[in-house]
Formats: sequence, C-alpha cells, structure tokens
Amino acid sequence: MTIKKFLKLCENQEITNIQIVEFISKSLEVEYLNDKQKKNIAADETTYEIKAQINNKYVQVNANYLSQEIIDLLIFKSQNIESNYQDTLITKKEKNSFVAPQDIYLKDTLSLGNYNSLKEKYKYVTDLELYYSIESTSKRIVNLHGLDISTNKTVKSFCCEASAKNKNNNYTYDDTIYVSTNEPINFKVIVENVLDKASKQVNPVKLPSGKYNVLLSSTFTSKILRESLSLYSKEEIRKKTSCLNNKLNKKIFSDKITIIEDPTNEKYPGYTKFDNEGTNTAYKEIVKNGVLKTYLYNNKEAILESKESTGNNFGTISATNLYIKPGSTSSIDILKSIKNGLYITKYLESGGTTLNKDTGIISVQVFGFIIKNGKITKSFEPCILTTSIFDLFSNILQISNSLAFKTLTVGSPELLVENMSISSN
Repeated sequence: MTIKKFLKLCENQEITNIQIVEFISKSLEVEYLNDKQKKNIAADETTYEIKAQINNKYVQVNANYLSQEIIDLLIFKSQNIESNYQDTLITKKEKNSFVAPQDIYLKDTLSLGNYNSLKEKYKYVTDLELYYSIESTSKRIVNLHGLDISTNKTVKSFCCEASAKNKNNNYTYDDTIYVSTNEPINFKVIVENVLDKASKQVNPVKLPSGKYNVLLSSTFTSKILRESLSLYSKEEIRKKTSCLNNKLNKKIFSDKITIIEDPTNEKYPGYTKFDNEGTNTAYKEIVKNGVLKTYLYNNKEAILESKESTGNNFGTISATNLYIKPGSTSSIDILKSIKNGLYITKYLESGGTTLNKDTGIISVQVFGFIIKNGKITKSFEPCILTTSIFDLFSNILQISNSLAFKTLTVGSPELLVENMSISSN
C-alpha cells in the first residue's frame, strides 16, 4: 500500500494526527577470499515507523508494510494501553523533492581481487578476506498536514581481515572504515596495515601488570564513544542512571577533549538533515575543552522540560557523525614519540556491558602491540584494561590529526593516554 492511500484510510477513520517515517535502503555487498569472489549480494528493504495521536494518546507502531492492519493496531493500542507518554507530531506544511535511493554500482570493487600477492611477504599470513559494501538510504517523513520531507545518503564501507598462524595457534586481525560516497578509500594502505598487524600477532608475549602509556586506535576509541552515547541522553539523566547526572557545564574531561556531533556534514557517513521525529539536526559541541555543554533530547524529554528537542531521536536518543575533535600531530609522529608503551587496537565487545553507565567504569579485554622506541613490535596476550570514562578522557597526552569513522555514525582520531591500568589474565 502506498503512503498516500494509507493516509487516506487514516483520514477516513478520523485519525488526523499521524506521522509516517519511511526508511528505504538499497545495498550491494561483495566479499573476496584470496582473490576469489565468495559473495555478491544485493538487498532492497523498506520499513516504516508510524506515530499517531488517537483518543489523546500517542501511540507508535513499527512495520515492514502499510495496511489496514496497522491502522487497526494503532487504534487498539490507543484504546487498551494506559500511557503517559508525551510526544509531538509535526504540523507544519513543508515539502521538498523526494529522492529515492540511487542505483548502486561496484566501480570501487574492480581492484579488490588484486591484493592477494601482498600477503606473500608476510610468512605467517595464510588468508586475506576483503569485504566491500555500498548502501544508499533515504528517510522520508509524511503526514496529513502536507508535510513531505526527505534526507538521503550513500555510504561505502570496507573491511579487511587477515588470518595468520604458527605451529600451535591461529590469529586474525581486521580493520574497517566507513566513508561517504564521495570520499576515497585507500584499499592498499588498509590491506598492508592489516597484513602487517596479523603477522605481528603471531607468538604474543605476556605483559606484566602495571600502568602504561597507551596509544588507542581509532577503532577502540570510536567504539567506546559509541557505547558512552547513552550517558548524554536526557532520558538517562532524568532517570538518574547516567554518571553525567548534575555534570552540565562542569569540567569532566581533559581540556584537549572536544566531542562534536556534525550531522549535516555530507563528508561523514552519518549525514542526515533531520532525526526520526522530523526535528532538524545541527552541529553541536557536546563537550567543549573538557566541559559538558549539553545533554541530548528527543521530543518527549524536551516536552518534559519545556525545551526544544536537540534533534537526537534515532530510534533511541543517540547521535550521528559524532567524533572527538582531531589534534595537530600526525599518528606517525605520536608513535615516534613513544619510547615504551602499548598500542591498543580493539577490545572484546561483551553485549553492552563494557561501560557501566551508572559509574562510568570501563573494564575490557584488550588486544594490541608493544611499542618500543617509536615502533610497533610484537603483540601481547589479551589483557584487562580497567579505567573510567573520566580517567580515559582526562589523562590525554596527545590527539592525532587523522579522523576516521570506524562505525557508521561515530569516529575518532587516535589518542595517546597516560597511566592506564593493565592486568594480565
């Protein structure tokens, strides 16, 4: 059923305050193993988020289609569910030209099968897998008041994974990057870095427990940032389940740390003009020079405080194109400055329990390499890093000038942090 027909049915049943968010996604994914293509998959998906005000109640349904059944479910919810949920639907009339997701092309994949020969100079490496995808998406909001707005983006992602082994054990190392469709991906540099790190993972050494200066990879920091997003949610603040409660306009991190959300920057992969409630997104400095400047609001939380939404409803209160402001020193120069330290590349993600949002405590199993005289040498056996979000972002020595998005919506430069507690297993 079309949106137009669905809205007409709603109007006929005297549902006049209804809002539909339509998500359309078209994607292609290819995978290579040692120069041979293993997979080439195309996907096309449409989903809907429908909100309505019926009987003075706000109700919501998520669906993969539009039909009379969905209208019946909205009415049923309004009649049978007791709720004090507050919301606001867009009533202004605004239109722009709707642009459906573009056709996907695989121009970038033509050279993906040509990197197998690079692994020959790394004696422990056995396999090289390459994953490349390109996805075009649109988000469109329509209602009975004449509103019809849309925002569109196309994102490329590339993941490289190398396997290595010695006589007794197998090891893998991988790296992933997300870019907007107009940004290039240097496939060769990523592949060579992954091959080098996979080879160095063989025969890891046991680290003594203690305090270390640690260079954190963009991957590590991006994922910590992503997990910490709920701390800035006004819903969590209201419920007193965030360690940032009562911290507004107070210094929480090093003055070197500025955390930015830049949703309307088309150079980054999380680009969007508005959130899922139709509120315009905007550049904001959530933390500026270590000071917490704002919490993040959706409509509900904004109504409760008689404020305006910050445009951060993305299913939950969240953010997109979020990153730590880069510094002025290259990653190579930061590495050269480290006489003794660790390069932590990633941590074992454990179902959302990495960060305790009540206390800010972080305890993770980490993987990485030893740094000696400015060079990355052999790997170390998995260890436990224990810190807090406050210590992690307060003990900053340097921030690199290279910003990379290692998740679809969150990016980070590399960070050099002092006095991190490492415990051997």
